[in-house]
Amino acid sequence: MTELTHTTDLSRRLVGFIQDNLVQDGDDVTVDETTPLLVSGLLDSLRTARLLNFLRRDVGVPIPAAKLDPENFRDVVTIVAMVRELESV
Repeated sequence: MTELTHTTDLSRRLVGFIQDNLVQDGDDVTVDETTPLLVSGLLDSLRTARLLNFLRRDVGVPIPAAKLDPENFRDVVTIVAMVRELESV
């Protein structure tokens, strides 16, 4: 799998997970790669824990405490960049 294919697949999986699991019923939000997750209120402490669990369990990349910075969770693009960086270590 090429790096671009892997990145695109990861972006698609993250968008799907966020749309299906973090957007509350009744919210009129359609998530894409650039949806601001913190500003929009999609990520709070509980939802962030669910996202971290998804990344660890389904993506296979545990996020260390040092990476739990709001800047790393602005949108799907920044999350994918962080995951790619952690995969290369």
